[in-house]
Amino acid sequence: QLETGIRGATDAARIALSREGVPSGVVSIPARYIHSPVAVLDLDDVEKAVKLAVAAIENVPKYF
Repeated sequence: QLETGIRGATDAARIALSREGVPSGVVSIPARYIHSPVAVLDLDDVEKAVKLAVAAIENVPKYF
Protein backbone atom coordinates (compact mmCIF):
# COMPACT_ATOMS: atom_id res chain seq x y z
CA GLN A 1 0.00 0.00 0.00
CA LEU A 2 1.52 3.25 -1.10
CA GLU A 3 -0.75 5.71 0.69
CA THR A 4 -0.80 6.88 4.25
CA GLY A 5 -3.88 6.93 6.39
CA ILE A 6 -5.59 10.23 7.10
CA ARG A 7 -7.92 8.97 9.82
CA GLY A 8 -7.47 7.11 13.02
CA ALA A 9 -4.84 7.42 15.67
CA THR A 10 -2.48 5.30 17.71
CA ASP A 11 -0.49 5.83 20.88
CA ALA A 12 2.67 6.34 18.79
CA ALA A 13 2.04 10.09 18.48
CA ARG A 14 1.82 10.54 22.23
CA ILE A 15 4.84 8.32 22.83
CA ALA A 16 6.89 10.24 20.27
CA LEU A 17 6.12 13.51 22.03
CA SER A 18 6.63 12.33 25.61
CA ARG A 19 9.48 13.86 27.61
CA GLU A 20 12.36 14.59 25.22
CA GLY A 21 10.77 12.48 22.50
CA VAL A 22 10.94 8.79 21.78
CA PRO A 23 11.47 7.40 18.27
CA SER A 24 8.18 5.75 17.36
CA GLY A 25 6.53 4.22 14.35
CA VAL A 26 3.47 2.28 13.33
CA VAL A 27 3.06 -0.59 10.90
CA SER A 28 -0.58 -0.80 9.90
CA ILE A 29 -2.33 -3.59 8.06
CA PRO A 30 -5.21 -2.51 5.83
CA ALA A 31 -8.48 -4.18 6.78
CA ARG A 32 -12.18 -3.70 6.24
CA TYR A 33 -14.76 -3.61 9.02
CA ILE A 34 -11.97 -3.38 11.61
CA HIS A 35 -14.26 -2.44 14.50
CA SER A 36 -16.63 -5.34 13.95
CA PRO A 37 -16.43 -9.04 14.83
CA VAL A 38 -15.84 -9.89 11.16
CA ALA A 39 -12.83 -7.83 10.06
CA VAL A 40 -11.51 -8.78 6.61
CA LEU A 41 -7.87 -8.58 5.56
CA ASP A 42 -5.43 -10.11 3.12
CA LEU A 43 -3.05 -12.59 4.77
CA ASP A 44 -0.38 -11.53 2.27
CA ASP A 45 -0.57 -8.02 3.79
CA VAL A 46 -0.03 -9.54 7.24
CA GLU A 47 3.01 -11.52 6.08
CA LYS A 48 4.52 -8.45 4.41
CA ALA A 49 3.87 -6.33 7.51
CA VAL A 50 5.73 -8.89 9.62
CA LYS A 51 8.68 -8.83 7.20
CA LEU A 52 8.69 -5.02 7.27
CA ALA A 53 8.63 -4.94 11.08
CA VAL A 54 11.45 -7.50 11.33
CA ALA A 55 13.58 -5.55 8.84
CA ALA A 56 12.95 -2.31 10.71
CA ILE A 57 13.91 -3.85 14.05
CA GLU A 58 17.05 -5.42 12.59
CA ASN A 59 18.14 -2.04 11.22
CA VAL A 60 17.51 0.04 14.35
CA PRO A 61 21.19 -0.12 15.44
CA LYS A 62 22.24 1.50 12.14
CA TYR A 63 20.25 4.66 12.87
CA PHE A 64 20.15 5.03 16.66
